[in-house]
Amino acid sequence: MSHRRSESSLDVRRLPGGVVPWSIVVVIVAVGALAVLARPLAPDLGPVPDPGRWFTTPQLERIAAYQRPLRWAVLLATIVDVAVPVTIAVTATGRRLVARVVNGIGVQRPGRAAAAVTVVIVGLTTLVGLPVDLWAHRHARLFGLSTQSLAGWAGDRAIELAITAVGAALVVGVGYALAARWPRRWVLVAIPLGLLATAVLTLSAPLILEPLRYRVTPLPPGEVRDELTDVLAAEGRGDAALLVADASRRTTRQNAYVSGLAGTRRIVLFDTLLERPPPEVALIVAHELAHERHRDLARGVLAGGAGLAVVCALVDGVARWRVRRGRQDGVADPMAAGVVVAVLVVTLMVTAPVSAWVSRRAEAAADLGSLELTGAVADYCAVQRGLVVRNLSDPAPPTWARLWWWTHPPAASRLQLASTFDDAACAN
Repeated sequence: MSHRRSESSLDVRRLPGGVVPWSIVVVIVAVGALAVLARPLAPDLGPVPDPGRWFTTPQLERIAAYQRPLRWAVLLATIVDVAVPVTIAVTATGRRLVARVVNGIGVQRPGRAAAAVTVVIVGLTTLVGLPVDLWAHRHARLFGLSTQSLAGWAGDRAIELAITAVGAALVVGVGYALAARWPRRWVLVAIPLGLLATAVLTLSAPLILEPLRYRVTPLPPGEVRDELTDVLAAEGRGDAALLVADASRRTTRQNAYVSGLAGTRRIVLFDTLLERPPPEVALIVAHELAHERHRDLARGVLAGGAGLAVVCALVDGVARWRVRRGRQDGVADPMAAGVVVAVLVVTLMVTAPVSAWVSRRAEAAADLGSLELTGAVADYCAVQRGLVVRNLSDPAPPTWARLWWWTHPPAASRLQLASTFDDAACAN
């Protein structure tokens, strides 16, 4: 018995960096999970109801004609996103490609080399998935959802590719640089650094990233602004910035979002959304205000810290497992950068249902908050029906698609929630 206890103690002491630092990682994960689980919630209304209660047969048929092929296209794009990095990681051809990139920069520069490998993988993934992206653009134009020319769409895709490539390269490159500097404790440095970077990005996104996609201007005086001012005052947010994005240059879809942090915080409305009656626009803003009331941004940061801790620990564990088996030279070996990217991509895919579930809970609670703030059940239902018809959103998607990708409750469930307040006001 004493011999077994000695072996167990030895295993614990061999944790990279020691027991105490990894205990801190466990605490971070626990705090993040608690932030997600202990939060305001909307009531669970059970299975998604029949959307035929709120939508006509022609409306549902048009939505299905748009959504059915799109679902398979999204599934194919997801397969491509995973297959390309995994293929590069596990095949001899892929390893030769990684070696060529790394040798071109130098093994002695692991951060730069790993970042370059990441850019190559992102570029190849985009190239392989380009036919699906082109089809999706044409499909959206066919149904009147896109107003962009092919050239305009290609310009936007190039900007998105650049942002994705640079972001991914920074994440992997900095991770490798930390692992090279602190091979036993790099995870413990990466977690707070990642949280800081997330806060900086959230703060600066309205000033740096959003202008690459939209031009925003202050919401002009008028009925819409008057309606929104009343809602903001009721929530104690009379100082909130109200902006309008020129989304109609790209799409006919209607949407709104909140971005920024502290001094850069703003509520942005698509200009297409201003076609709706002012009370309906106010309902959408009330939904966004409910997110703030529930402190969803802070909860997201804590949950992100937990996710970051898990991912870093997983990458570190895979790297050390490979080192023990002689498959790579040290945790910061840039020749293994393809494996790291593959682990990250597969992890994101596998955890997507969890992320979607967390988001749906938050969105359902914000729906409830908007109804409680305004009491405008009829307007709420008009918004949900109008957005479904305008955006051709599936009001009751298949279970597999909903669980894997849907970050918002289906419209049929949102309408059922409103019906619990006033069934007659929500009748079609």
